[in-house]
Amino acid sequence: MAPRKPENERKVTSFSPFGKIASHVDPMVLWTFLALFLVSIVLLAFQLDGREDCTNTDIVLSHKQHNTGKAYVVGEVITFNAEGSDKKRRDYTWEFNDSTSKATGPQVYHSFNKAGSYVVTLTAGKCKWNKEVIVVMPMITTPVGQETDVFPVIDGPTEVFAGRPATFSNKTATARKWSWHLLQDNAETHSNSSVTYTFSTPGERTLSLIINGDSSHMVLKHITVFQARPAAPAGNNKPEVFLPPPPPEAPKPVVPEKPKVPAIADEEFKFMLTQVTTKQKSATDFSQYLCNNLSARVLLNDTDSDNFAHFCSRIYGKKKFKIEKVNLIKDQNGCVTEIRIIYDRKRVLGIF
Repeated sequence: MAPRKPENERKVTSFSPFGKIASHVDPMVLWTFLALFLVSIVLLAFQLDGREDCTNTDIVLSHKQHNTGKAYVVGEVITFNAEGSDKKRRDYTWEFNDSTSKATGPQVYHSFNKAGSYVVTLTAGKCKWNKEVIVVMPMITTPVGQETDVFPVIDGPTEVFAGRPATFSNKTATARKWSWHLLQDNAETHSNSSVTYTFSTPGERTLSLIINGDSSHMVLKHITVFQARPAAPAGNNKPEVFLPPPPPEAPKPVVPEKPKVPAIADEEFKFMLTQVTTKQKSATDFSQYLCNNLSARVLLNDTDSDNFAHFCSRIYGKKKFKIEKVNLIKDQNGCVTEIRIIYDRKRVLGIF
């Protein structure tokens, strides 16, 4: 028989906080949770290591031809710069969203052929930046006694055949330095007063010229390259047959030409209506597009109708009037006969 323990002797027991859990849970489950935890940490570290800082670059525009406000004019050459802290980076791609091809490099030149609002997108690596560019029709306002800027002229053909050399030159009297460049990837720059190109394939080409290093006066020339005509087969020594010229035709009656109506797109018309709300334009500024018919029908949200002159008077100076969409209906001569306007009803509550 074992001797009795003294009454003052205390029983010491060990305590394990996870003892009961470990005794009821399969060890493989604990190891699985531990493995998943370690994999999550590795994936998180990989994602943090692969992130790219997109805040150190911005799109900067520069121009000198048009400096009245934030809008640019049709045909104006705009310099696009990707300004950032990483000066060695070159993998920039530009998209202008005007049906033209992409451009590459930290600095590119581009001009828009139609008025409207364009969102220019710059992409580099995993980063993407956007910049809105507003393009309007040019307004000729030359003060009396002030000389206009002189832009160089590119002398040369606008249509050439593939495989045949074409020469382009410039005869500006004040020119001391020339920079010829085709707006395409991997194109070389030439520095003489004239340059000769031989295009191998048909298509559209754009040639740029900068004189004296002044990029604000850069000019462009659009060139159409056609498929080369097939050469005459060898050994064809047949004498040419000259036919007598046909008798002169009787003079046709002269039909007076109809006055030409300037073309205008829906977005450009919408932009001009927005200028009415800011008191920059009035109904008379649209006369040439309406063929002087200021009573043309205006359909509002497909429910209400008004004549154009009265509609312009209603929105004149109403900056809260938000136009969402404009559709123009024209006749066979190009005159606008009806304007369909979709606008935000909530924002114009109390205006109409």
